[in-house]
Amino acid sequence: MTKGHDEEFRKKTRFVIKLGKVLHACGATSHRVERHLTNVTDLLGLKGSFLVNPTTFTCAFWEEDELDQFIYIERVHPADDNLGRLWEVDHLVESIASGRISFEKGLAELDRLSLSPANYNFAMDAMSWGLAGASFAALLSANPNDVVVSAAISLLIFLLAKLSGKNPRLGPLQPILAPFVAGIVAAFVALCGWVLNVPFVILSSIIFYIPGLALTAALSEIATRDLVSGSSRLVDAVMLLFKIFFGAALGMAVARLFWEIPSVTAPPALLPAWKTWPALLGLSLSLTVAFNIPWRKAGWGLMSAVIAFAVAKAGAARFDMIAGVFLGAMAVGLYSNLFARLTKAPSSVLVTQGIVLLVPGSKTFMILNSWVSGQDILPGVSSLSQALMTFIALVTGLLFANALLPANKSL
Repeated sequence: MTKGHDEEFRKKTRFVIKLGKVLHACGATSHRVERHLTNVTDLLGLKGSFLVNPTTFTCAFWEEDELDQFIYIERVHPADDNLGRLWEVDHLVESIASGRISFEKGLAELDRLSLSPANYNFAMDAMSWGLAGASFAALLSANPNDVVVSAAISLLIFLLAKLSGKNPRLGPLQPILAPFVAGIVAAFVALCGWVLNVPFVILSSIIFYIPGLALTAALSEIATRDLVSGSSRLVDAVMLLFKIFFGAALGMAVARLFWEIPSVTAPPALLPAWKTWPALLGLSLSLTVAFNIPWRKAGWGLMSAVIAFAVAKAGAARFDMIAGVFLGAMAVGLYSNLFARLTKAPSSVLVTQGIVLLVPGSKTFMILNSWVSGQDILPGVSSLSQALMTFIALVTGLLFANALLPANKSL
């Protein structure tokens, strides 16, 4: 191998490694990252093998002899969902593949994307947290007090997350500190005479922490036999759920040391029945900001959310809840894959925005609360077996969608 050829080989492998790390940081699932890196490696005239897990990133490259490999290993951390950057990175790879930009320029652009700031400023982030708490509360409660207090506590939790996120000691405690603070504040507001469902307000104000998507992604990877990554994600999501519940229980326990928390009573049903659709729109808009999706592309995600909710609701009315979730997930999968075929965009972006409204992450929190405290946060909370079947229905619906209309994109 000549020196120039060796430099070209190193440049290409460096690009693939950086691409994989950026995709992992965007929150893409392991099997999608591995498949995408394999396609890019073939595009660059190399051969490679990849093993991506939530905490490990491993690459192996070669040209002719499979035993003569260049291997790269790095320890990484589980990442959040940054679907906006994922969309931009995928567009960059498409531009390189089509020849619209050179490989060298693409490498520099990838470096820029990996360091680029979020699409939304501090004020928009704060508004999205408050809107998410209020919208989730409005979806499941007709009590305007629950909605108002959930929005206010969500803003407080946002400020806490921003402050503690800069501290290496407090950052890992966020999933415990957030529900702890929410529990104390919600209990105090109830003591002041506001008629509240305190546990439900806690859940609504920390809805961004509930690992519903993580649980769904874990089961999806296990279903596709990506067992190591799926099992790792599942353990991480379950542990996060336990930390959140412990923080909420600790907050209410501390509050009971100083005052008596009013019991949950029948709240005044003052919100109209049509509140569901505005609440759905508000939750979708807040997730658009949380996922860092550019505003000009928000409409496609809103359509995905409407399709998921409408089809699931119609299916539940015609059959049952499990069948409704299955049909909703399949409809979102078909819509996302069709969108990917027509626009050459990653289908995972729209899939995530749609199924996030169907994942029973909040129900698992309610079930855990019922097990420990013996009290239901909301009447008619499903059992653990029903919540598990909902997750399986989600994953199965997506598998059927991929079988009926495969996406032509690895992401």
